[in-house]
Amino acid sequence: MEKSLRDMLKHGRRFERLRTDEPGVFIRKVPRSKNDPAHLAVEINPIGRSGNPMYKVGALIRNQSELDAIREIVSRERVDEMLQKVERVNHQESD
Repeated sequence: MEKSLRDMLKHGRRFERLRTDEPGVFIRKVPRSKNDPAHLAVEINPIGRSGNPMYKVGALIRNQSELDAIREIVSRERVDEMLQKVERVNHQESD
């Protein structure tokens, strides 16, 4: 797998998305920017009913510390509470 990832980094198109065996998890090539070289990232992007990613670009994660930070944030009880309130307000507005 590392060989194909190296090839993707070197020869892949800008923002190319590679499917993985794990639903909702992709590898994305992020092109070079002013301050950073081109790199690969893990993209988290839920799969919709059509079988395709739900969003044009999902959450991009470059390294383990970013993943750890995201895990810590989404596991907070207050995030659940906020989301429940947002869902309630959205539901009320759509009625």
